[in-house]
Amino acid sequence: MRSPWFQRVTAGSATGLLAREVDWAATPIGVPSTWPTALRVSVEMCFTTRFPVLVAWGPELTMIYNDGYRECLGTDKHPAAMGSPVAEVWKEIWDDLVPSIERVMVQGEPTWTVDQHLLMHRSGFDEDTYFTYSYSPIRDSTDTVRGFLDIATETTERVVEQRRMRLLGDLSTALTAAHGLDGVARAAEGALTGSSDVVAAELWLAAGGALEQRAATAAAGPAVPRAVIDRVARTGAAEEIGRTLVAPLTPTGEPAPVGVLALTAGPRRPWDDANRAFLGLVTGAVGEAVGGTVRHQTEVDHLREVSDTLQAAIVPEGSSLTGVVARYLPAVGDLAVGGDWYDVVELSPGRRALVVGDCVGHGLDAAARMGQLRAATRALLLEDRSPADVLAGLDRFARTLPGAECTTVFCGVVDEVDHTLVYASAGHLPPVLRRAAGGAELLDGARGAALAIGLPSRPEAVERLTDGDLLVVCTDGLIERRRESLRDGLARLAAEVAAQPDDAGTASVADDLLRALAPNGADDDVALVVYRAGDVADDPGR
Repeated sequence: MRSPWFQRVTAGSATGLLAREVDWAATPIGVPSTWPTALRVSVEMCFTTRFPVLVAWGPELTMIYNDGYRECLGTDKHPAAMGSPVAEVWKEIWDDLVPSIERVMVQGEPTWTVDQHLLMHRSGFDEDTYFTYSYSPIRDSTDTVRGFLDIATETTERVVEQRRMRLLGDLSTALTAAHGLDGVARAAEGALTGSSDVVAAELWLAAGGALEQRAATAAAGPAVPRAVIDRVARTGAAEEIGRTLVAPLTPTGEPAPVGVLALTAGPRRPWDDANRAFLGLVTGAVGEAVGGTVRHQTEVDHLREVSDTLQAAIVPEGSSLTGVVARYLPAVGDLAVGGDWYDVVELSPGRRALVVGDCVGHGLDAAARMGQLRAATRALLLEDRSPADVLAGLDRFARTLPGAECTTVFCGVVDEVDHTLVYASAGHLPPVLRRAAGGAELLDGARGAALAIGLPSRPEAVERLTDGDLLVVCTDGLIERRRESLRDGLARLAAEVAAQPDDAGTASVADDLLRALAPNGADDDVALVVYRAGDVADDPGR
């Protein structure tokens, strides 16, 4: 016969109706009519609240639960869990539950656990779940603990959402700090490696019109077929392969994909809309970073083209004078426009001026100052001024030009009839002279302070030249190195000049010095002039 109280408390809920169908006589706790008062009170509370509640009673901790708790059982454990032992129903997490169960059953103390990670197998797969729950002892009339009341709240969605948001935050931070497409690829790979929500990732980017894999985390399975990658890039439509989302990277404002990102979701969360939305956010973050980098590179390329044109207009390309070759090398990573310059001026037959200067700073402002100083230098030289007079005139001009202070200039006039070099220096590096007879020396005479900070008069020196002598004048970008003195840099330059073959043309000397001293470019702009005395057969392109 059914117990009236049990009929009353189980009415009106799906799990209550299920409890009526259980053969309680076949369980260790017997039929409801024999249940003690403490158990009856607990069961009535269980079925009359919407909070997830489990009542576990008796030697096998037989389970009685309500509609709220039913959700915790997934798709596979209900309805068999009703009237079954806790250890049997939750066998995969039993070891995790034992400490709390022993505390409540043996010590009679309530427990409180927040966001405990439990690897459940409740819906056909191993699933990461998180629960906040409390066990309270249920005592019989003799004050003996015979069971416990479990009031539980599943916090999986919140915990997983927070975990995914942290990953997205870390990814965004890494992508923001990345430079260039290689940097974006490394940042994405580093942020996604080791994630439990993205167990594999492949990043493909367009390179020269063709897709190229730029990053990949350790895959949990076979790589995505190349045909799928190409199709997604071509159509711009995402595809799914099992738990893998293959999505186009189409940044805001771009008409076509700039790449493809394949993301494989972790196996311990359902492949549902929330998972797809998360992978979509990852794809969006990477896509915007790639798009921003591509746009930035396009802008830089355009600015570099503009700066190259501007620099070419300000600084002449090479030299058309026999025996003289000049080179200009912009700083690594910068636009070509800068503050270093050179000039080679034909003064009269057999007389030419060699000028190398270096303005403080870089970019358009420095280039503008450089252009004015170069023009002023040429004007003074064409008035047939001596090198010392040219620098004195530049001193006066630099004091009227904001930002021109501390500019360094070397100015020398070569007379091939008298076989002399007359020169003056405003704080510039000493040139290197390689004698035709062998050996190299620094021309450190006639040295003065940089422009606008020295005395009105400028010293001047004269050096005798013989046919075959090699003169090298440069800016400090060619020899400066971190944690190395300028003296050491000059010594390296002198050694390289001394090692040049006797029959080397000025063009090959200039190119060899750049290769030897700046093989990977320089941190600062480089201006370089190479002159060989008496080299009437040496054409500028030799």
